[in-house]
Amino acid sequence: MDLSKIQEYLKEQELHGWLLADFHGRNTVAVQLLGLTGIVTRRSFYFIPQSGPPTALVHAIEKSKFANLPGEIIPYSGYRQLEQELGALLSGCQRVAMEYSPHGRLPYVGLVDAGTIELVRQFGVDVVSSADLVADFQARLSAEQIAAHRIAANNLMEIKDKTFAHIAALLMTGTHLTEYDVVRFMLERFKEYDMRTDFAPICAVDDNAGDPHYEPAADSAAKIAKGQLVLIDLWAKIKHAAGVYADITWVAFAGSRGEVPNRYGDVFQVLVDAREEAVAFVRDNVEKRPVYGYQVDDVCRNVVREAGYGEFFTHRTGHSITGAEHGPGPNIDNLETEDRRKLQRGHLFSIEPGIYLPQFGLRTEINMLIGHNGAEVTTLPVQTTIVPLL
Repeated sequence: MDLSKIQEYLKEQELHGWLLADFHGRNTVAVQLLGLTGIVTRRSFYFIPQSGPPTALVHAIEKSKFANLPGEIIPYSGYRQLEQELGALLSGCQRVAMEYSPHGRLPYVGLVDAGTIELVRQFGVDVVSSADLVADFQARLSAEQIAAHRIAANNLMEIKDKTFAHIAALLMTGTHLTEYDVVRFMLERFKEYDMRTDFAPICAVDDNAGDPHYEPAADSAAKIAKGQLVLIDLWAKIKHAAGVYADITWVAFAGSRGEVPNRYGDVFQVLVDAREEAVAFVRDNVEKRPVYGYQVDDVCRNVVREAGYGEFFTHRTGHSITGAEHGPGPNIDNLETEDRRKLQRGHLFSIEPGIYLPQFGLRTEINMLIGHNGAEVTTLPVQTTIVPLL
């Protein structure tokens, strides 16, 4: 936590402070920013003022959890004392930032319950969203984290190639193979590359690929056979304190290039065009003017809509990526939420348009980084056509 930079930001935005409120570790922004570990089950407030030292208002039995943080610790035991001390702490403050999302438009940041917001407002304080603070101070990657992401991206590209080669080899020998078997193969490769993931990767064929969050099970996974569309989506990070995820989706066909159905190729080309429009928009503008997550989503989605598939693109264009696979930074989204946070240097995110029809689904997914030399795609090469496996 860079206290001086946070306070500089608060002054620039005319905020009297940032109030990090938590109960039972529910406010992941507060937990991660403050580095809280172990048993933290009581209500806590950590107030970073525009100037001067911070103050932690914490339950008496959990003082030790905040001992290494800068500033004063005020212990409390009962709720009456808590409310009294909080009122005194906020005395003179007019505008403070909290993990709050007006109208629930950005639930990723809406982590403080309505009752706590009401309590703070009761003291005459105007509560504004900390969304931009979170994007600025928690979602921007360090040089070490960027390096870790590049390793993860390279590893995933190699694992993707090995996975397709594995599927092809078993198809040619007629060996029984299911979606679940492919998922297990990818997980084994993660172990070989010393990587970890939060959830298992995806392998989906034909109509199963029409479910963006499809999870094949051992007893119900579809068999992979010649003539099928095969989608794999894999995400992981290296086992390192600075580990940052990479996340890619590729699509293949269990046949030769000449056997790929024209409809698959035509629909996939729409996704490639949409992805490239989004990439070009970020590259061409991010160094010249503010670029927001919702704008990139609009650019990508408009290509799909104009091609006649808008109703089948049912999720956001992309998500923030950090040490968490879905990070706290700006998402590329103007569908599920309205993300009006600015893309900044150090932000990493996915671009993953998809079209999901009753018979089949297609998606292409890459990662983009706003670096010191502008925006770049970190998961190269990008897919431009459906990969023939035979």
